[in-house]
Amino acid sequence: MREDDHGVEPPVDQLCEQIVARHHAYLRRTLPVIVEDFARLGDHDGAGGQLAETRGVVADLVQQLNGHLSKEENVLFPALVALAQAEREGGGRPALPFPTVLHPIRMMETEHERIEVLMARLRALTREFVPGDDSSAAWRQCLAQLSQLDADLREHHRTENEELFPRALELERRLP
Repeated sequence: MREDDHGVEPPVDQLCEQIVARHHAYLRRTLPVIVEDFARLGDHDGAGGQLAETRGVVADLVQQLNGHLSKEENVLFPALVALAQAEREGGGRPALPFPTVLHPIRMMETEHERIEVLMARLRALTREFVPGDDSSAAWRQCLAQLSQLDADLREHHRTENEELFPRALELERRLP
């Protein structure tokens, strides 16, 4: 998401759209499937005695992510889109529901850290998403889903923390 086909970084509002279309859409499709697949697992599936705790961490993660996506899509991203539109139209800083986008950005970064702690716990519980030799196909599938989720969340957070958020703060500073 760093640059488009012409080597140009997309405007902040387009970057928000790309994040929603790629990462948020992935999470909205994938999280219910993961929850459903974990609900079907039994102790006989080779989860190494960690199934109940793993299910609990997955449930916490899903709850955190659903709230996080809602805040980004309904609070932060609309504010960033408004800033980008104001700059494009040559206007001043638009009225926002907060004095600066710094505050919701810091909240999102804090939530990213909480989500990363939960993913680290899942990696520890599942031995880095590696199934044991006696694992069922269902357990292997759940671990593969968690591994894919982990990779997507890492890229999602990197894109926001290292690209979107710094650019949004710079955009806000440029507006009169």
